[in-house]
Amino acid sequence: MRKAIAAYANDAEVPDVNGLALKAMSLGKDLFRKGKNVVLNVSDMESKVRDATSGEKWGPSGTLLNEISMATTDPAHLEVVLQCLWERLKESGSSWRKCYKALNVIDYCLKNGARRFVDAVRDNIDRIEACKRFQYIEPDTGKDQGLNVREKCKALVDLIESPERLAEEREKARKARDRFHNSSSGGVSS
Repeated sequence: MRKAIAAYANDAEVPDVNGLALKAMSLGKDLFRKGKNVVLNVSDMESKVRDATSGEKWGPSGTLLNEISMATTDPAHLEVVLQCLWERLKESGSSWRKCYKALNVIDYCLKNGARRFVDAVRDNIDRIEACKRFQYIEPDTGKDQGLNVREKCKALVDLIESPERLAEEREKARKARDRFHNSSSGGVSS
């Protein structure tokens, strides 16, 4: 009997219980979030921005960031994206990840989004500069998580205030998109 149990335990087809539990929990969170969005009448674009700026430990996927930046070409979506990002920048304390991720989404959209996005962010730079005073010290570890937000904020403000550098970053992002598009479509990349 013990040999049978040992053989079963060593079998490669035995499901990883921890992995299954994590997948089930992730699926449950996803279903809850989608249900909440339906009840609160949250648009698809707002839902994407909220997902990209969630309080989870991991960052948004490149696909999600790309979808958000491409949506900034539509004036209606641009307003939704900006409104959601401005709300996330108001987060404080233990919600530091939401603020930090909002700054990351702004950074990505500055480099990859519509010119109108750049203009709107430049017109509202004071909202970003307010994050320079972000404070949060992790109670368990004593780590200054606000430092992440303050440093990202400073880098973003420097980028926004330097039209030449921003133009260079947008050109680098365009070339990277072109390279990726050529390689994913079977074309020759340089």
